[in-house]
Amino acid sequence: MKITCRVIIVVLGLAGLAQAAETLLPEWDAAAATVVVFNTEFPESESLAQFYAAKRGIEADRIIGLKCSKEEAVAREGFNEQLRDPLRETFTRRGWWQAESRVFIVVLMHGVPSKVIRQHEQPKTSQEDEASVDSELCALGVPDLKLAGAMPNPYFGRRERFNTTPVSKGLLLVCRLDAASPATVRRMIEDALAAEQTGLHGRAVIDLALKKGAYDEGDEWLRRSARTYRTCGIPVYVDRYEPVLREDWPMPDTALYFGWYSGQICGALKSPSFRFKQGAIACHLHSFSASSIRTTDQAWVGPLLEHGAAATMGNVWEPYLSLTIHFDVLNERLQQGFTLAEAAWSATPGLSWQNVVIGDPLYRPFWKNTMGQGADRDCALYKALVQRHSSDPDTKALKKDLLDLATGHRSPRLLEFLGLLSSLEGKVSEAVEVLEHARSLHASPEDKLRLILYEVELLRRDHEKPREAEAMALLKAAAVDSALKGATGFGLVSVMIKEMGG
Repeated sequence: MKITCRVIIVVLGLAGLAQAAETLLPEWDAAAATVVVFNTEFPESESLAQFYAAKRGIEADRIIGLKCSKEEAVAREGFNEQLRDPLRETFTRRGWWQAESRVFIVVLMHGVPSKVIRQHEQPKTSQEDEASVDSELCALGVPDLKLAGAMPNPYFGRRERFNTTPVSKGLLLVCRLDAASPATVRRMIEDALAAEQTGLHGRAVIDLALKKGAYDEGDEWLRRSARTYRTCGIPVYVDRYEPVLREDWPMPDTALYFGWYSGQICGALKSPSFRFKQGAIACHLHSFSASSIRTTDQAWVGPLLEHGAAATMGNVWEPYLSLTIHFDVLNERLQQGFTLAEAAWSATPGLSWQNVVIGDPLYRPFWKNTMGQGADRDCALYKALVQRHSSDPDTKALKKDLLDLATGHRSPRLLEFLGLLSSLEGKVSEAVEVLEHARSLHASPEDKLRLILYEVELLRRDHEKPREAEAMALLKAAAVDSALKGATGFGLVSVMIKEMGG
């Protein structure tokens, strides 16, 4: 009876959380302020534009067809003639810069070029004139825009909705719905809409690169993102191993992924069996992560979408670290209920530069919260408890409630979330103990193996005193456990034993 009452309290807390989210931000009809641009020369570009507009209730007169190159890259002259000039003329003629009919958001559909090629060779550092089509169009209404280097983004770091901010004059939020195939684009649209109805449930994965010096800035964005997840009640696994997550590393129910720094998709994210959670947002920071978008296996943005992500971000040319999207700001805005377009561009320091945002710009993954079923239900319960204890000075009461709830319902997943919380706080012994408890309740070999791997990494990377011997003992025991040998990712056990010199 005690546990049942506690669940009721948590459910009521979740309902209150949903109501709070719905009043957190002033509402605006973003769909009514959106135009969709397609390439009349590219197969299915128009049909995709019509499909998206119908799903979002965008009026037919807000769908614009332009005759563009079929290639991803276009020369500056081609960009001006095919995109910039006709869009400027259309905006002016239709009064879309005026308050009463103001357009704030532009969607570039599959088939619209994504890159503007460099004009002047050997420019000074950070004074290059190549750019993404998308970022150039963000500044479509800015007079006398200089091509060399990035224009400071007036919306960067702002906390108000884009339609109300005084800095939006002449600016647009530009996103694209693009991928290797029309089928993937349709799936992205449908996944975003489906996830919006319930709120995006699942886990977050942060993959640190452990870089030094000036490059530590990227890792710090990731660390702050992990803290945002912890505060908002999203279970998060933080990988503290320098290379990208190993092949077949377990990533169940991954709804959010942020990491760096590899030029090509690799490791766990490349595994043929890996799929993101429906509606997932995933991004890998690299200078050329969006060098090609219409690809299933090159760079990052195309492959991430092929593995099920609904949205991603990247760079078409070298952006320099400080001018890339700041993951910490992005994740904070998403959790606050902003649209993908607002969150991404408020996290981007420069315009007329190299960045692209790929996904439904109107997508609001954390605007609603429901209980869901199965794994989603456990995520919702965890979030509600975290929010219920948001004003506590520490996590002691939260952990007690989580432990009571998980033990009463024999929920290994909630225990796992508790272990991840302890690991995020650097409490290795506590985390290992809880994960061992969760492992004893899990039935499937995959679940048991995942927790063993988590425990091993915690022991190996304990900041106070690495416990290699304990980690090796766990791995060797797993290696001879016949119940684990059929588990996906079992090959990792022998790889890690060799890596540790065993």
